[in-house]
Amino acid sequence: MTNITQILRSSKALRYAAMVCALGAAASSAAADDGRITFTGTISDVTCTVTGGGATVTAQSAGNFTVGLPRVSATALAANGERAGDTPFWMRLSGTNCTNGKVASVYFEPAQSTNIDQATGNLRNATGTGRATRVQVGLLNGAKSVMNLFTSTPTSTATIANNAAQFDYWAQYVATGGAATAGTVSTDVVYSIIYN
Repeated sequence: MTNITQILRSSKALRYAAMVCALGAAASSAAADDGRITFTGTISDVTCTVTGGGATVTAQSAGNFTVGLPRVSATALAANGERAGDTPFWMRLSGTNCTNGKVASVYFEPAQSTNIDQATGNLRNATGTGRATRVQVGLLNGAKSVMNLFTSTPTSTATIANNAAQFDYWAQYVATGGAATAGTVSTDVVYSIIYN
């Protein structure tokens, strides 16, 4: 009887061990690798100083600047998609470490810029008391082509010459979702200069 009990216990242990192995195999196949993503990059020694300019540019410090758009009537933005208040501005690169022959590109950063509307590619206005509604700020490149800031493609490129380069842009109000209402407008965007 002892031998039969030992055999039964051994077979139960074997079945248990087999079940554990089977579950382990199923779990490992469920968590199998599908692939690998490798990230590579280069850190450049090109370090240009960035300044903003234009007739309405104020408050500059370390690459940060403010572009003031003109006061416009809400009637100029009476329907979805209407644009008004075209305002030119530029970003200029300069400095002794701004290496001649390098190509500089401006990227607007959608992951870091919380105000970019994914649907329109424009900048949403801040919300709150006294703010205009149904209006965004759109940007255009130097050729006055509307830019979608949500895409991660460079908006402008320039080859550095005489230790300088310049990128020209336009900002404007854009009615979004119907007629804009009166109020203040304030928004911002994060940008990066990439050197190749």
